[in-house]
Amino acid sequence: TPLSLGIELEGGHMSTLIKRGTPIPCAKTREYTTVDDYQTSIDVAVYEGERPHVSGNNKLGEFVVDGVERAKKGEPKVEVTFALSADSILAVSARDKVTGAQASTKIKADRGRLTDDDVERMIADAEKYRKADQEYAKKVAYRNALEEAVFAAKAKVPDGAAAADLDELLEWLDYDAQDASLADLMERATRLTEAHGIYVDAEAG
Repeated sequence: TPLSLGIELEGGHMSTLIKRGTPIPCAKTREYTTVDDYQTSIDVAVYEGERPHVSGNNKLGEFVVDGVERAKKGEPKVEVTFALSADSILAVSARDKVTGAQASTKIKADRGRLTDDDVERMIADAEKYRKADQEYAKKVAYRNALEEAVFAAKAKVPDGAAAADLDELLEWLDYDAQDASLADLMERATRLTEAHGIYVDAEAG
């Protein structure tokens, strides 16, 4: 594969399923979930590229999965599978593990794909911005790990002031964390640990 293949996550982050240079044919499945309470559909946008944010990558297609389990955010489990054939046809499918709802698309080698020059430019850009991209990816991973830790804390506390504080932190993660620094995220993680004994796994995400 000339470029990595993946999908867009909340905030425009790229989640890679098939890495650049993987021999074909190949297939990879990863599990995802919802970002909103009682969300019953998921948009699956497919990209190729090496940057951690999809704005620097090439969009290949998208589809919607309707009928996702109606539950609190983070609870539904949706499997996304990328299968790349020997003739470079990419089949992307998504399936809710509880309801069985599914959808898929096929992307041919000549549909929305890049020229050799475009591929070389994107690889060069990824190398040029590697340090900044690594810092960005580290912050995204830490933010996701912090969110998981907050959900773990919420599962252990009854409704009340402590739960309200956790809801406030979740709201901050949803609306303000994108512009926050890694230091800001780590400070809030420290407060979470002090208040609830829940540690943030910095390698998560």
